[in-house]
Amino acid sequence: MASMEDLKKRLNSSSQFLQSNDMHVVEVKEGYAKVEMIIDEQILNVHGFVHGGALYSLADTAAGAASFATGRDSVTLSGTINYIKPGKGGKLIGIAQEISARRTTGVYEVFIFNDQEILLSRATFTMFFLDGERYRKQK
Repeated sequence: MASMEDLKKRLNSSSQFLQSNDMHVVEVKEGYAKVEMIIDEQILNVHGFVHGGALYSLADTAAGAASFATGRDSVTLSGTINYIKPGKGGKLIGIAQEISARRTTGVYEVFIFNDQEILLSRATFTMFFLDGERYRKQK
């Protein structure tokens, strides 16, 4: 398995989506990821708060990064989010923690804070491991 630093570089350099949305994986380790996103006018809704879709994208990205830290490729199978407070500040910080990782799926909880450490949303994602069969055969 590649080092966590290599994984962080891969995630940050290979995704145009992350780059075009000012997202950056700042930390990744087994079962955990921290992703930051700059708050600018491009991600605000009509009320001047961070659009819910931007919060969801950040949560999805953080869950994906944490799931990749297992050494396995994955895609999102499902995700739910609760919006707790309006998004405002200078940046968003998404922190994903692994709840469970099995043969074919993993479950990740994500908390999104602003740069004043105010909790903005909480999400749960189920990730599907694309290499489940290969992984099982290696054990």
